[in-house]
Amino acid sequence: MSTGDAAGLAKSLWSEILGSDADTGTGFLENGGDSFRAVLLTTRLYELTGREIEYLDVLEADGAGAIARLLTTDTPGS
Repeated sequence: MSTGDAAGLAKSLWSEILGSDADTGTGFLENGGDSFRAVLLTTRLYELTGREIEYLDVLEADGAGAIARLLTTDTPGS
């Protein structure tokens, strides 16, 4: 997945899960995210990309850009 595609998808899902007024440059938890929403986001990411992202990484994300980086980072077994 290209960096641009990952960024667009991350921003789209960030707003889908956290609401249209969510700030893509602010942390997941600061936007009202919780563990349930983090699992929803990881599930949607897997459905759309086949990439498995840990929900704890989503909870610690400092913005949609962090999610995009997770999507484009090579991990063992990917």
